[in-house]
Amino acid sequence: MFKKLLLPASLILASLVGCFGGDDSSKKTSSSVSAPNVAKACDKDDSPEARGIPSENRIYAWIEDLVNVGYRRTGTPEGYAAAAYVKCQFEKIGLDDVHYEYATSWGWSADKTSLSLGDKPVDAFPSAFSFITPSEPSVFTTGANGLKAEMVDIGLGTPLEQQLKGVKGKIVLFDLKFLLPTAGLAPFMEFYWDPTLSVIDSDLSLLVANPFITTYSTVLDAAMDAGAVGFVGVLADYFDSNNYYNEFYRRSEVTIPGFWITAKEGARLRQQLKLGKQEAKIVFEGSRKAVESRSVVGILTGKSKETIMVQSHHDSVFNGAVEDGSGVAAVLAQAQHYASQPKESREKTMLFVTFDTHFTGYQSHMAFIDKYIKDKDSPYKIVANITLEHIAKQGIIGADGKLEVRDQSEIRGIMNNMGLPMKAVMMNTIVKHDLRRMALLQANVLCTAGGMPTDASFVCREGIPTASLISGPIYLYDKADTLDKIDRKQLVPITEAFIDIIDAIDLMPSALIGLLPIPIVNPVEI
Repeated sequence: MFKKLLLPASLILASLVGCFGGDDSSKKTSSSVSAPNVAKACDKDDSPEARGIPSENRIYAWIEDLVNVGYRRTGTPEGYAAAAYVKCQFEKIGLDDVHYEYATSWGWSADKTSLSLGDKPVDAFPSAFSFITPSEPSVFTTGANGLKAEMVDIGLGTPLEQQLKGVKGKIVLFDLKFLLPTAGLAPFMEFYWDPTLSVIDSDLSLLVANPFITTYSTVLDAAMDAGAVGFVGVLADYFDSNNYYNEFYRRSEVTIPGFWITAKEGARLRQQLKLGKQEAKIVFEGSRKAVESRSVVGILTGKSKETIMVQSHHDSVFNGAVEDGSGVAAVLAQAQHYASQPKESREKTMLFVTFDTHFTGYQSHMAFIDKYIKDKDSPYKIVANITLEHIAKQGIIGADGKLEVRDQSEIRGIMNNMGLPMKAVMMNTIVKHDLRRMALLQANVLCTAGGMPTDASFVCREGIPTASLISGPIYLYDKADTLDKIDRKQLVPITEAFIDIIDAIDLMPSALIGLLPIPIVNPVEI
């Protein structure tokens, strides 16, 4: 089923894969490209709107520009265009030493896919990063006649259920469950601002779970170990869409082909399976190639080597308005404000970065950690991190199973491993700027155990005091993450609030910024 690409490393890196092609993404990207040359620097913008705290319209325009780039997947023309856009904005704002940081990641593309059960086609969406050769490039195919095997329903996909059903040589049908509802964060809550108690509603939106922490690894590791040859995941906790594009979870390299289907389609398949033994057919063709990732870095020098890092990520799987056009725009807003201030006003240096590879394995994040934090010769001593993501409107599953978006903020939080002085600052700031439906979440144990579930994970696990703005709307990994999901009214208040937080960090002795790390043996990979 696999053909290894026996090519020199330099040639592999020069042949960069396009985006996922099993859906309509072929309209968005080329299937194979060479990395474009780095564009010339953009001139500094000295217009009035490029100074001070940017307006709501300016912040939103940055998001809109990124959305219009297309599907910003790592190693694609659109991915490089997003990096170039951020680099140009950093230069226009007036950051110093604006440059790319490079790392090698993986580009995955499913170019021809279909699923049927019996003689009936199934409305299915290819599961990202499935059917791969672990740690190697490959071309994958189910062959000219496709993969044919019996489909067996394993319910929740527990190892016991798979053992009882005897899944060897079969295609498994299971319910993918989302494990962390908003209410599940209550044990980490240090503070919550919601003066109208909007969180108490009749449709139990607190029980809507985010799409990041799921049963994916548990079910598929067991299925592969038991000899399953393919999978079909029912999006049991999702709205009526199968366009779910999961991250690449490095601890589970899935070597069998798979698809996502809606809960409604899953019910139909289960009714069909009740009629007796059914053969399914999978057609799955594509490739996995090494690609070059580009993170963007810019600097504002202060009075000392001590450095405050402000980050997000510019890659996405679809148009990515909330995930993470909103985060990039929030970083640009901070950069514009601080670039408008005199150098003498900063006690500490500021480092701004938007990462690549958020969805393809975080290789750029880890390379950055090695160069800027672990390397003792780094010119920057990072003493605090601010991560900005997901300025989003609330999404719930309506009574008809469709996605319903409300004109209020998704419940959000600032995950942090800060010390008590900074926690007090953040609480006061949340109230001062009336950031409703906002929680302060204690993440010290998470950081030492393996990392908080945000783009800041690899920074905080190194012991860097971190405040990470995050929300988990259910539509994050879907085509539904479009511009109408941006919580525009919060763009400026969020900017002003984090200016207050960063100003406090800048004035605070570094020893008082964070909590002492809690030593935990054998940290768990996210």
